Amino acid sequence: MPKLTFAADLQWRRRFARAAEGLALRFALEDARDLRDEPDGADDPDHVPLPVHRDDYDFDACTDMFFQDTDVLMLYNARFDGIEDPGGETNQQIGMGDLCTAAWFDPFGNVKTRDPHRGFRR
Repeated sequence: MPKLTFAADLQWRRRFARAAEGLALRFALEDARDLRDEPDGADDPDHVPLPVHRDDYDFDACTDMFFQDTDVLMLYNARFDGIEDPGGETNQQIGMGDLCTAAWFDPFGNVKTRDPHRGFRR
């Protein structure tokens, strides 16, 4: 997790766990890309019987389709420490908005939000 999340409280962490599908999908795409780049990746016995499609391995297209943006990935790079602040110069130049932990669960305007009272799994 990005350094700015280290001080997040339990409630924030529970909300993150409930909403972590996007992060899990990012990790899955990275793993798939890494697997494909391995010398024997395409010859994996679990992989070979899958049907072939011309768009196989177009991980950039997957990223474009599944995510509205990738700004949050900058938070994983120490070079961009502080970029989460919407008042910061670099943030304003890029126009990326508020990436402070308090804003992580604000819904995108074009996506139907989930029921905020659906609870947490144990």
